[in-house]
Amino acid sequence: MFKTIRCKVIFCFGLVLVSFFILLGVTSYQVLCDHLVGMQTQNQNRLAESLCSSIQFFRQNCENEAGGLLGDPEMMEILAQMKQEPDKAGEAGKRLERFKEDQSFIKDIYLINGSYTVAGTSDPRKVRTYLIDRISTAERYEGGVVWDSGYDTKSMMLFGKIEARESGSDPAYLFIRIDNGQILELFNQFRLQNSQRFSLKGVTNGFEVTEQGFFYNYYDNYNDLIHTEIVMGDWQLRTWSDKMMIMGPTRELMWKLVLVLAAAIIIAILTSIYVADRITKPIKKMKETIEHYGEGDFSAKADVVGRDEIASLAEILNQMSEQISDLFDRVKEEENQSRKLELQTLVYQINPHFLYNTLDSVNVLARQNKDYKVAEIVTDLSRLFRLGLHQGRDVVRVRDEIMHVTYYLKIQKLRFDDRLTWEIRTEPELMDYEITKFILQPIVENAIYHGVKSKDEPGHITVSIIEEGDFLLFTVEDTGYGMSEEVLGALRERINTGYPDNCGDRGFGMRNVNQRIRLCYGEECGIEAESEIGKGTRVTIRIRKEIPQRLGNGEKME
Repeated sequence: MFKTIRCKVIFCFGLVLVSFFILLGVTSYQVLCDHLVGMQTQNQNRLAESLCSSIQFFRQNCENEAGGLLGDPEMMEILAQMKQEPDKAGEAGKRLERFKEDQSFIKDIYLINGSYTVAGTSDPRKVRTYLIDRISTAERYEGGVVWDSGYDTKSMMLFGKIEARESGSDPAYLFIRIDNGQILELFNQFRLQNSQRFSLKGVTNGFEVTEQGFFYNYYDNYNDLIHTEIVMGDWQLRTWSDKMMIMGPTRELMWKLVLVLAAAIIIAILTSIYVADRITKPIKKMKETIEHYGEGDFSAKADVVGRDEIASLAEILNQMSEQISDLFDRVKEEENQSRKLELQTLVYQINPHFLYNTLDSVNVLARQNKDYKVAEIVTDLSRLFRLGLHQGRDVVRVRDEIMHVTYYLKIQKLRFDDRLTWEIRTEPELMDYEITKFILQPIVENAIYHGVKSKDEPGHITVSIIEEGDFLLFTVEDTGYGMSEEVLGALRERINTGYPDNCGDRGFGMRNVNQRIRLCYGEECGIEAESEIGKGTRVTIRIRKEIPQRLGNGEKME
């Protein structure tokens, strides 16, 4: 999806911050909503309980007043007047007006006797049917006070039966109309917020004091409301409030969080761009440096800034470039040396080829002249060159290398006669190992010309081959005059590195052999020289039993 680390860092960093703020906002909103709803429910329940206490006090006060009227002597007198003179019910209503004036919660008072004559503080004709319908209810309560709904939506009716004091007299009934405004005022006193609504309902007779909008808001948005219900005997108080009205501060907070989130996103993008640049800039620089390496320019360096992992990587990259540069120089040097050695070997191969053909002709002439001594020498010399040529291969068996040295020693024997003796020590199981060719003859040649020849007395050369773990050790020892520490040190330096002047021509062939061995077998192989004045010199050649790389044409011997 993203092709660069910079884009990935910006995306991931921004995603983490945005997710964090979204999670924080949603969690905060939910926690705050739950807290506000809990607080609203708690306060609403507490105030509803207080409201119930006030309603019960109001109810008790009304019932006490009604009970007082039911036993009032003047009320009995009014009933007697209504029985004797039914036409004077209007005058009885005027007397009831005085009772109404004493209590503010009373809106109207009505009396009805056994003959259904009605007297009241307002026109009885409007309520006569309503009052007569409630007489049966008053009878069921046996003189107790009864609450019921009024004949309009703005009042309640409190009524009861007035027992006759004289036997045989008809009972009468008192009806007191209570204004709902008293209850509504109590609702307003205990209201938490404008959206809160109340309902006071009688469980037995079904009267209800409610507020406008109850039937619509309550049932249409039931799940969005906070409900409280308290039962007070045969009365039940219900109150509810709108949750969405409570969430006003929460929504305001959410808008502020949205603004904070937008600012956080902008800051996150800018911060992630800055962080991505700090991370990817050194990586980009290292990429450019590596591209220079791919073009062969190892002089380019990565910037090392700080101490973090990227700085360590840049430092390692710089070290690696130096090592690769050194390695390339070494490889070039070794390739140059290898080319020189190949040229030298080619010269050695060309000369023996020419001499071999020439000596073959000399051998034929010597035998024709019956000079068998010369023919023997020419034959040995021809075999020497034949083994040296070896069909252009760079790999020979140990036995061939031994035969090559043997022919060389036999030819040198003709020159030095009794002054040269030699001995070759080896084991038969070592004779079939394959080695790079032409490594013993230059060492033996040095032993003759710088060892045996350096003394007037006869000299002896010993060539031995042993195995040591994964290595073969070729040792050439002579009984010559030996070398001082200074000359030996110069020889070792010439063999391994350069050409110091204080060792003369000694070591040129040994250096050639040492370089060829190291090119073939590695740095742990090569030539070691030891010498002591008066005791001779010993040169040891260390090579592996197995050739680790292809030499020349790289063909194995069959």
